Amino acid sequence: MRRSPTFLIAVGLAVLLSAAGCSNLPTQPTAPIESGTTALTDDGSSQLLGLESLLGSSTQTTTTKRIGILGGVVAAGDFKVVIPPGALLTPALITVSQPDPARPVVDLSITPASANKFLLPVLLVANASKMQTSLLSVAYMGYYNPKTGAWERVDGSMVSVATLSVSAPLWHFSTYRVESGGKAGW
Repeated sequence: MRRSPTFLIAVGLAVLLSAAGCSNLPTQPTAPIESGTTALTDDGSSQLLGLESLLGSSTQTTTTKRIGILGGVVAAGDFKVVIPPGALLTPALITVSQPDPARPVVDLSITPASANKFLLPVLLVANASKMQTSLLSVAYMGYYNPKTGAWERVDGSMVSVATLSVSAPLWHFSTYRVESGGKAGW
């Protein structure tokens, strides 16, 4: 019996969605959280007592969250990462860490390491409300290149003066910072 291409695509999508659905259920397997990270709440968020500032900063400086192929958001300090559906092939633990809340630097990591190459770009968003407006208008996201030991501008960086934020699409995780004129700073 011959099946139409539409039927085959529908069956394929159903299989993918059923497999992905298990990664976000309360019965999903849990992986150990790395030392130095915050504990997760029952709903997978990491807000301290559910409190966040009005500008979107988290009170946590490090957050680890399991994200599946349906995507999600992980936030810590002045940074959040938005993972769109389909960016990951398998569920992964994503850690967002802002070691010093006074500095606009974030460390992003993913476990397993083989997941650190996305099918679609993820979006890194920094709350830059601490930055002077004159500097914000020319700000961008920078990436620390460990091979050269230098900071490099992330292509596609965007500034929103309306929301006081700087964002950039990412294809992998590493260390990033908000820059203006080649220097980090709020």
